[in-house]
This record gives sequence, structure tokens and C-alpha cells, in this order.
Amino acid sequence: MAQKFVSPQTESELRITLDQLYAESKAKTDIGEKPSFRGLLEIISAEPTILTAIHNIKANKGAKTAGSDKEKMQEDILEKDYQSVISRVQNALKNYQPNDIRRVLIPKPGKTEMRPLGIPTIIDRIIQECVHIVLDPICEAQFFNHSYGFRPHRSAQQALVRVTYLTHNTGYHWVIEGDISKFFDTISHTTLLKKLYHMGIKDRRVLMIIRQMLKAGIMGEKGENPLGTPQGGIISPLLANCYLHAFDEWCANQWETKKTQHPYNKPDARFKALRKSSNLKPGYLIRYADDWVLITNSRRNAEKWKWLITKFLKEALRLKLSEGKTVITDIRKRPIHFLGFEFSITPGKARKGHITRIKPNKDRIKAKVKELHRYIKNIRKSPDTKTLLFRIERVNQIIRGIIEYYQAATWVYPALSKHADNLKYAGYKTLKRLGGKWTSANKTMNLPHIHSLYTTQIPAITIDNMVLGLTSLGFCKWKKTLLKTQTETPYTLEGRKLMLERTKKRPLSARITELFSEKSLTAKTFLREKSIYNFEYWLNRAYAYNRDKGKCKICGDIVEPKELHCHHKDPKLPQSFLNKVSNLATTHKSCHLLIHSENNISYLDSKIQKRILGFRNIIR
Repeated sequence: MAQKFVSPQTESELRITLDQLYAESKAKTDIGEKPSFRGLLEIISAEPTILTAIHNIKANKGAKTAGSDKEKMQEDILEKDYQSVISRVQNALKNYQPNDIRRVLIPKPGKTEMRPLGIPTIIDRIIQECVHIVLDPICEAQFFNHSYGFRPHRSAQQALVRVTYLTHNTGYHWVIEGDISKFFDTISHTTLLKKLYHMGIKDRRVLMIIRQMLKAGIMGEKGENPLGTPQGGIISPLLANCYLHAFDEWCANQWETKKTQHPYNKPDARFKALRKSSNLKPGYLIRYADDWVLITNSRRNAEKWKWLITKFLKEALRLKLSEGKTVITDIRKRPIHFLGFEFSITPGKARKGHITRIKPNKDRIKAKVKELHRYIKNIRKSPDTKTLLFRIERVNQIIRGIIEYYQAATWVYPALSKHADNLKYAGYKTLKRLGGKWTSANKTMNLPHIHSLYTTQIPAITIDNMVLGLTSLGFCKWKKTLLKTQTETPYTLEGRKLMLERTKKRPLSARITELFSEKSLTAKTFLREKSIYNFEYWLNRAYAYNRDKGKCKICGDIVEPKELHCHHKDPKLPQSFLNKVSNLATTHKSCHLLIHSENNISYLDSKIQKRILGFRNIIR
């Protein structure tokens, strides 16, 4: 019987609903049954889901990019009236007809060929994210343990450490490097919808919405897309994982999760029993989106696996392996290329007599360094100080991004440091023209958690008494990545606790339920004529409330949601900045009135007087 859930009225209820979806899906999967869910559209179109979706999208760096209708997140959503935005999304979901997708071409990492990227309109992105929010816990509970791409709290580094773990513990060194030819362009819509249905998405209204998303036309090219899912769509990675879930299950059932007549308590004992069967071929799959490797014990078995996988993908999923790119490798003799890393083993004093050697992919690093040279050269053309600061920060972000991605490689320092001096000199030539000079890294003021550890000379410039340096690609070292803890998930209390312990990052407190109560909705309707109280205001006042720990910025006492007034620190800011969290302050209604009045406040505590006068001076 299909499960139905009550439509959530608050964000807290949405969190509970998502946890319930995950729990039900996991419980059914664990006993070998398929879950069944209906009534999903009511959750997808609920106000808290829409709020969460818009917040997720506006935090994404691509939020400023317009689709085929030229609409943008800031001007056309955040600056609009609250209730009109909610109604627009809900009405669009009732009879969903997506806009054409805008297609752009971006270079593939380390390659000369281009990748087509589809950019949906803002309203279509919001709808895709609403669907993604509700479907993700259902699918996440069923996905293969060693699928790592585009899933919460999973990474390419964890996929890589899984490869290391298996080669060390099994002694297997034959690897199939898999490449599915034009995967995103050849996904069958009919097959995908069937896969979703069998994963428990039984709400046909939702399946029809997804069908419309898949068939969305491409601006200037075709009115309807008969095949594939566009890269760049918010929901595309989830749908891709659902499509390849059958491949994961099939591979795992051949060996890793193959059922035995006798129940074994320890995996090693079960694998030992399986190895005694001459008909079985050992094989361990590790997948990241459409990139995958399979580890086995001999060339002969690798060739059998490759033939069987080719047959399965063609017959079950209508996919084709790229013959030229799907290769069988003995990692004792040459490295495999996986997720931007080069992985091999070499004789040494370790378990099974081999040690792991992981390097960043040379071609990808060269492409990144070339890109960095362009950004560094562009610094000298900065028209003003603000642009100069932004471009210096941009270069530092790219460098730290490269280091943080590749620090899982055992040879990260030798691979990156060889480019460090060249980049530093390019940075010095650029900043010298602007008054910059060589400076010890620990004397600079930016990236203190990194630069304070080094005395190496880096190019730096002094702006407004701040010494700002261009960081070095050589400021890197290997960092051990732990195996994925499978119980770590955003959809259980235990999983969220494990995530917090691993990342040391406290999740943002949930918005206070009462801030989105019936009384608040009434207030939104009452104030809708005032453009200052737009959608962004109602979304961000809850984040300001959490930031201020629910305390009034004037008197310091706790503010109950029904007493909350959110003060605009500077009401003269442009509309695009007016309702940012940084410009909002939590206050009691009475304290807020004191800011905007000319009343005598000498009877108040001196600290409170100072705070009120500080706010008054800004708004005058």
C-alpha cells in the first residue's frame, strides 16, 4: 500500500517529513521490498518546500545567471511580493510547462573539447529544486553504498579512498576504467520514468512533471528534447543516479552483495566462501556519476566483466560503453585515471606488498595553472580598489580550491609545488606594477589560517593598511581521507550527528516555526503594498533571527516570534541590498519604535541608549 504524508506547514514539519520519507524507503529496502509513495505533489508544492528551494538556489553561485526568459533571482523573485512568488510556483506546478533551456558550451577539465550545459529559467530551477528536495530522501535510502557522485555528504575523495582500501585489502590490481559514451545525452526518458516508479515514486502527477522537465526544448535548437537529460539542470544529477542505480545493483549482486545459502556474520568469511565457487568473478564497483571503476583479480575476469557490463548497459539501460576509453589496467604497471587523479600501486613494505601512489592528473593541473595565469594577468587591469580586491580574492579561491580537491593525493605536494614558483613570479610581476612586493606569507593579513604557517615569500600589496598576498600553490600537504560512514546522512538524527563530528561545521539552525505561522502570513498580505517587505525580507528575517540567537539588538532580551520586528539598519540601500541578512537586525516591536522615533531616551540604560543612537544615526 502506498504511503501518504501530510503536507508540511512549517520548515520544521518539512524536516520531519523528509526524515519520514527516508525512514520508510530505507525500511522497505532493507527487507528486500520496494517502497511506494503517493501524495508527493502536496509536499513539493508546500510553502516551506518552496522557501527552502529558493534559499538553496540563491546561495548557489549560478543564481545570477539568467535562463531563456532573461529573469534573474534577485530582481524577479527576491524583490517581488512574498505571496505572489509562492502563488506563482504553486500555480506553475499545477499544469507544468517548462520554458526552453538556454544552452552554453564550457570546456571540459583538462581537455580541448566542450561540454554542453543547459541553463533552465529561474522559475524552472525553483520547481526542479522543490522536486529534488522531496525525491532525494526516497532515492538516497535505496542507492548503492559505493556510488559517490552528487549525493549529500559524499565526495570524489571518498570514492578514491575506497579504491585504495580495496586494492590494499584484497590484493586485486586489475581495474576496468569505465566510460559511458554520451551518457547524459542518451538517457531514455521512458526507461528513467519506469526506474523512478519502481523506486517508489508512485505519484503520477510528479512523474508527469519530471517528464515535462526532460522534454524541455533547447532555445534556438529544438522545441522538444526526445532523449537525454541536460547537464546543468538542478535535478539532472539525481535523475542520472536513479538511472544508473540498476547498474549499481546488478554489479553488486554479482559479487559484493550476492546472497548466500548460509548467513555469514563477517564479510570476509562470506567472500571466502564465494571465492570457492569457480563460476563467480570477484568485482567491486566504485561509481561517481557516470565515471566508474571496477576492481577484480585477473585480466581474464576483467575481460568477462567488461563484456557482461557492455551487454547489461545496452539491454537494460540503452547505454553504450566507449570502446576506446573503457580500458583494462594492471595498476602495478601503469596508473588508472579516475576523477582527476592518477592511481597506481608500487612494491613496498605494506600489506599485500604494495603501497599506493596517487597523483593529481597532469593535464588537469596544467589546464588549471593556465587558467590561473589569465586571472593573475587580469589583476593589473583592475579599474578600482574594489575590483582589485575581488580579483586577488578570486585567484586565492581558485588556488585553495585546487589544493583542497587534490590534498587526498599522496603526491599532492610534488605535483603542485612544481608550478608554484612560476605562478608566484607571475603574481609578483602583476602586483609590482601596483606597488606590490615580496612579503613573508605569515606577515600578510588574508588567509590567516594558511599563511600564518609559512614564512615563504609571496607577492603582496598593501591596501588601506592591509597587507594582502597572492597565496601559493605550494602551500599544500597530503590529508588523509576517511572511508565513507554509510550511516552518515542528512535524513536521520544519527546521520546529522556524524556529519557534524566529521566536518566540525554546525548546521544552520532551523528557522523559527512561528515566523511562518498564520499570523505572519496575515502580516505578509497586509504589508504586500510596501516594496520594502518583499520576498527576500520574509526569507531573510528568519536567518537574521537565528544569527542574533533570538535576542533583541537593542535591549539584549529574548524576542518571542510574535514580538519580532526586523529593523533595516540602512533603509537607503538599493533594493538589491536592502533585505540582505547583513542589513537586518532583530528587535522587539517596542525597541524598534524607539529607533524610528525622536523620543527622549535618557531614562534608559546607557548601553541601550548607545545602541539606539547608533541605529538612529544611520537612518538619518
